[in-house]
Amino acid sequence: MDLFIICASLIWNLASAGEVNRIIGGEEAVPHELPYQVSLQWNYNNDSIRPMHFCGGALLSDRWIVTAAHCSTSYTDTGFIEVVAGAHNIADRQEDNQRRRVDNMTVHKQYCGTVCPNDIALIQVAIPFTLGEHVKPIRLPQRNEEFRGDALVSGWGATTPAMVPEYPDKLRKALLPLVAYDECRQLWYDVSHLANTNVCAGPEDGSKAACSADSGGPLVTVNGTRVAEDPVLIGLVSWGPFPCASPWRPNVFTGVAYFIDWIEEHMKKQDEPEQATEPLF
Repeated sequence: MDLFIICASLIWNLASAGEVNRIIGGEEAVPHELPYQVSLQWNYNNDSIRPMHFCGGALLSDRWIVTAAHCSTSYTDTGFIEVVAGAHNIADRQEDNQRRRVDNMTVHKQYCGTVCPNDIALIQVAIPFTLGEHVKPIRLPQRNEEFRGDALVSGWGATTPAMVPEYPDKLRKALLPLVAYDECRQLWYDVSHLANTNVCAGPEDGSKAACSADSGGPLVTVNGTRVAEDPVLIGLVSWGPFPCASPWRPNVFTGVAYFIDWIEEHMKKQDEPEQATEPLF
């Protein structure tokens, strides 16, 4: 089966990545044009080692990020996950971005731990982000809302579908045509884990695609070829073909519209202050 999970097992170290072309079939984003995009990075807790980008995510508020469940991972015993907002060139240590350590990460209870539905997780950071022009939340869709047309995927994922892919330092984006579920089901006829809570996107010829390390990154509505003034989060990069950008094999995203209740429930639960109790005597 020519499946791959865009996940930890296929995420390669960025340390040797040089300046390369683009997200597969895409282009470099204008710096800070996607203020909802975040980078999940593994901080080795060692100043001599550059933090490693391994997944993307989307900012929902000053403390909340949504990403893929399979991005819940670790690489070293002493390291930790950081969320980086307002980033463009993740190799530039002097860039004016915001780094926050993860306070907690909530993975959907029905996620199986590999290629399967319910690939969604919420991250709460320990210290709120400072919102502004370069760091802005994205709007959630309506419950079970369906979308047609094109959508924009973005991230710092692989720019080549090779066995040892190349990774960019600067944020990339690609415009993908949305694929109706029934058509996607026919194209992915030989897999059992495609669910009606997934969203599919990608051209038939495979010329544009997300790839490894784009995981958890946002798929959003667009206005023409530019991001709409008020973009809506359609999906999160979940899985796709191996090698990336294979013809007739669209990328598969977690459909955010099918998890609105889950998102709102967990954000509300964590944001509610603990109620003080009084002794009964």
